[in-house]
Amino acid sequence: MERNNTAEGILHFADFKSPCRGNFINSLEYLRSVIEVQGKQVVYLFPGATAKREWAQDLKREATVYFLGDSLLQNVKTVRGIIKRHNIKIIHSHFYKLPYILMLDLASAFKGIKHVVHLHCALHIHSGAARVIEKLLLSGKTFIGCSQKLTDDAGKHYPKNEAYTAKNAIWFPRLEEYEVLDKEKLGLSTTAKTLMMFGFLYEVKGVDLALEAVSELNESGENLQLILILTSNVDEIKDKITKRFGGIPGWLHLLPPRNDITSYYRLCDAFLAPSRSEGLPYSVLEASYLKLPVVLSDIPAHKNLELPCGFRFESENVGQLKAAVKSALSGTYDKDAFAAQSEQIKNEYQLSAWADRIIKIYTKL
Repeated sequence: MERNNTAEGILHFADFKSPCRGNFINSLEYLRSVIEVQGKQVVYLFPGATAKREWAQDLKREATVYFLGDSLLQNVKTVRGIIKRHNIKIIHSHFYKLPYILMLDLASAFKGIKHVVHLHCALHIHSGAARVIEKLLLSGKTFIGCSQKLTDDAGKHYPKNEAYTAKNAIWFPRLEEYEVLDKEKLGLSTTAKTLMMFGFLYEVKGVDLALEAVSELNESGENLQLILILTSNVDEIKDKITKRFGGIPGWLHLLPPRNDITSYYRLCDAFLAPSRSEGLPYSVLEASYLKLPVVLSDIPAHKNLELPCGFRFESENVGQLKAAVKSALSGTYDKDAFAAQSEQIKNEYQLSAWADRIIKIYTKL
């Protein structure tokens, strides 16, 4: 769907190539619905590879969506055309990379357009010549951090930039959709305790730590299996696992993502979040909302969630991780406390509050 009018426009650019629409696109679509009620327009721009995704083609029927081409010059022309056609006043970029920031800057030069850089994970600080370029490109941008820590960190590196926090929210209807899956058809054991985690970034997500913990627990007599959901970097992660274990262990199951992620959560006895770094960890909130025991590292992003329940361990401490897993699987925790935590999450992570916060930030630009 493509619109051409004189209403003020907002361009959302996202380096988002996930196989599933997920919480991110649902959040943007909710924001779009609120903004367009106010008489403005929202359009989307994604990398060319995203066009192959089924959800992207579906989104094109609901909203105005563009895709990048293969060359910088071509892409600058594309963005210039979008700016003119849709009267763009704000560019809101997600999952930033410097080449994309450069492209957007070249396309919007001298047009008085405000550029918001949304930090969904820690701001990467380059070194050497790349750091000089980074400073030039990010100077004057407005930052939105999905957690207060990300906002504070951005402010330390760019004290002259405006920086705001808009705590990510959850599209709860997505979590109510699920299919009852057959463990045997998925190759899973019906007798082993089942753990699950997301691991498209091997070291960042702490996949190596989880593998060590589960391997050692099984060697000590436990009967555990681990579901590892991989949205990208599949071959790279398979290679790392194979080098570590001489193959894929029988207790490890690599599964593709699903938009109805609750179908996977319902297979599990506990959820693992051994990350070394996070922005705002959706999966921890989703699993906790669904009342699953969650084993999580004591990194700032997890602490900032202020969840009363959870089995915490010192980041990178495999011994403590193993103990936390055993506690989570013991079944001795307070079920009423988990129910109260679920209600707390539902109250604190509503999309309506998130959208209102983003719109208020727009008005300050």
